[in-house]
Amino acid sequence: MAEMIGARDLVVELGAERGLLRHRAGVRAVDGVSLSIQAGETFGVVGESGCGKTTLARTLLGLQRESSGEIRLENAVVSGTAPSLARRQRAAVQYVHQDPGAALDPWWRVGATLAEGLRIQGLTNRAEAAARIAETLRAVGLDPAFGERYPHELSGGQQRRIGLARILLLRPKLVILDEPTAGLDLSVQAAVLRLLRDLRDRFGLTYLFISHDLSVVKRVCDRVAVMYLGQIVEQAPAAELFAQPRHPYTRALLGAAPRLDGQPVAPTLRGDPPSLSAIPAGCRFHPRCLHADMSCLEREPVMQPVAAGHGVSCHHWRDAA
Repeated sequence: MAEMIGARDLVVELGAERGLLRHRAGVRAVDGVSLSIQAGETFGVVGESGCGKTTLARTLLGLQRESSGEIRLENAVVSGTAPSLARRQRAAVQYVHQDPGAALDPWWRVGATLAEGLRIQGLTNRAEAAARIAETLRAVGLDPAFGERYPHELSGGQQRRIGLARILLLRPKLVILDEPTAGLDLSVQAAVLRLLRDLRDRFGLTYLFISHDLSVVKRVCDRVAVMYLGQIVEQAPAAELFAQPRHPYTRALLGAAPRLDGQPVAPTLRGDPPSLSAIPAGCRFHPRCLHADMSCLEREPVMQPVAAGHGVSCHHWRDAA
């Protein structure tokens, strides 16, 4: 498969100020991330809150500027370009918000909200816009009559469908899904996941899937990256990651997921994640790791292959096997 989007040694620093009269160091919300997402796949990113998942997604989208590193979109470098050029280059990347209701203007009917994106992209013919909106609403499982409704008249599942319709109108190639099933009951969640799969197949989409729900990630993702304090600590095909997690942090995440089969859970983590403004030396996971020794305090681990397509950043990954 061809690469849809990729990053190499990506760094995103937040809160930094540099000038003649003032200098303040920021925090590295993303620190040296490298990844490659192939066309047509669903690539998952998981980790605790604050690990950098959303900042990574916003940077790939172009809403957040990278401090250093390289971003490639369909083998063309799009990092370090002027904002106006970046917007044109990254038009193929669209984002579905974590809170779809908050992303909709409460004073606008759904049809007007959907038409706005087309107008910004240069489609001013009202009849053509109306036809595309009706076609897209049907594609996400809604009657075109929903275009006359206001956001408060929609359920949570319907709001998510409108969010999908809004970006599908723009003919994207890569869709970033930020917690697409959060807050939904199981029946609606299942319907949304079926819709996402159908849309991917129908429109040839590639997904970057951000979620805290590991059971959903296991079901829908082809490959998964695990983030901790701004870095990817493990990356593997989804089936292998869930069957044989190598990093102690990955094992702890999977062990913390609710289970109904009575199987014992993995040891819990020690303490809370450190602040991004005070990242520990060496392996940044060592204060919470059950396998840490002096080498973990002194040397930062690097990503190393443990199997085909499976990499882990840990000095003692064999002890976690």
